[in-house]
Amino acid sequence: MSAAMRWSIGKAALEEVLAASGVKVTPEDAEAVGRSLSRVEAAAAKLLQSPSFDETVERFYQLLDTRAAGGAGT
Repeated sequence: MSAAMRWSIGKAALEEVLAASGVKVTPEDAEAVGRSLSRVEAAAAKLLQSPSFDETVERFYQLLDTRAAGGAGT
């Protein structure tokens, strides 16, 4: 699937927003902005899936406890 198909904002809407800003935009520039927005959106989705800080600290101490008890750890 191309980046243009994954845009949460439609290509026409993005071009309209850019044109309304007073900036002259070529179709290639609009495509590049759309790809960048897709990457930002994907990164934000990944961050939302990340464990909370408390969960991460808890897992770290569980790993230390397992290794201290002679286990190989996970």
